[in-house]
Amino acid sequence: MNKVIRSVSYNVFGLRVGEVDDLLSGVPTQEPGITLSISAEFPWLKVMLQVSADNDAAAQKCLAPVAAVVEERLGDFCFSTGVVSMDDAVAELLRESRLTLSLAESCSGGLIAKRITDVPGSSGYFSEGVVTYSNGAKMRLLSVPAEILERCGAVSSECAAAMATGSRGASGSDIAIAVTGIAGPDGGSEEKPVGTVYVALATSEGCRTRLCWFGGNRDEIRMLTAWTALDVLRRYLKGRR
Repeated sequence: MNKVIRSVSYNVFGLRVGEVDDLLSGVPTQEPGITLSISAEFPWLKVMLQVSADNDAAAQKCLAPVAAVVEERLGDFCFSTGVVSMDDAVAELLRESRLTLSLAESCSGGLIAKRITDVPGSSGYFSEGVVTYSNGAKMRLLSVPAEILERCGAVSSECAAAMATGSRGASGSDIAIAVTGIAGPDGGSEEKPVGTVYVALATSEGCRTRLCWFGGNRDEIRMLTAWTALDVLRRYLKGRR
């Protein structure tokens, strides 16, 4: 008799394979026909839950309780299920929120704006984005105070916050995301090594920043920066629901 197979996949960002494995430790998969696997798709992970049973009803009955446990364990680290990308997940939340977005990018060089505008219909919520690589551009286009650049440097929490606040003010958007960091291979120091990145999110409620340390080469650091910025935005929008 042919078996019926039912499965669900969870897309996860912000955890290593070992950390996901620890989170899912003890998930009830001991019954025959249930498998749980983790695969790396850089920079995200895919958790696949699969059930094999004699018929569809039995498969669904077996799948549902295990899936509920997996979803609870993964929590907000799971950005989507199935084939829904991070970009699509963020786009859907922006559409639902009816909020507008602007971007101020330094080390990512416009990569976040590309990901936002790769999704059809993004003109409905994306206002504008600027790549302010130099200090002069940060001051001229985003009104970043010279005092912050001199005292804290371009790669700092203070500069990221000023960039996000300046972007929101210049564009009139509801939300602004800013990133500044050192993508390498040069430019790092003992205090701020290559891979140091600040992500800031500004709204009417204020501005919050996040410090990240990324490993990898220049392209990988830039990709991780873009993904982290989108994830910060996703978590904020999800929290508003």
